[in-house]
Amino acid sequence: MKSNSLSDTYEPQLQKSMKTVLCSRFISEYGFLGGREVIELIVNDLIKIVGEHQLPLSRVKKGQILWQAVAKDETSSYGKSMSDTRTIPVILTLVSDEEINMRINGSSITQIRKNVTERIMEEADEQRGTLSQPDIALLLAISRASVGKYIQDIQNEKGITLPYRGTIHDLGPTVTHKRDIVRLKLQKMSTPEIARRTKHSEEAVDRYINDYERVTRISEIFKPEDIAFVTNLSVSLVNEYLDLKKDFQTGG
Repeated sequence: MKSNSLSDTYEPQLQKSMKTVLCSRFISEYGFLGGREVIELIVNDLIKIVGEHQLPLSRVKKGQILWQAVAKDETSSYGKSMSDTRTIPVILTLVSDEEINMRINGSSITQIRKNVTERIMEEADEQRGTLSQPDIALLLAISRASVGKYIQDIQNEKGITLPYRGTIHDLGPTVTHKRDIVRLKLQKMSTPEIARRTKHSEEAVDRYINDYERVTRISEIFKPEDIAFVTNLSVSLVNEYLDLKKDFQTGG
């Protein structure tokens, strides 16, 4: 069969790729014996992961930063390390014209930082990510305690629930999201509307409501420790729901 000189000449150029380099490295440097097809599957997956964690520089505008946030739909559990937690890249606006104008008009640094804190949480949420209080503390070069106070102030002043890991992934001592979700359900609001208002998934909303109902229905019969055993919830979470029940009964 006659050789195609053009093919022979130029086809090798197609092999000048990251995929080829990685495949070769698996074989030459690590002695991987899984076969070429297995190596290509692994390399394709690695390239996909790298692509998902890189965003074009053209998308990052003045005053913005690229940051790794925990995926909003990532499941959380006690003791789960960050190395086992899925993250995604998000673009956050640390300085906008709004903050510049606020400073020109004499707004305090604290008020400007509150403004940025609220915005970057919203921006991460819109990109299907969620920030933790330590994330925000690092980004704004302030203490975690300050971030917590800013969040509390914003939520109290505006009557909203901010989307950060404490509320989205049920981390830490905060129960604001549970309170809001249960309260809205008791007001006969639909699950989709509650999810929209509290920035939770409908599955999360239903889970909180179901847990609240399971706990409160048997609260007059069993002790918190027994309720925890029956419902497969932690004692601390059971007590949170029992406290919510008391608050609602007393108009809190």
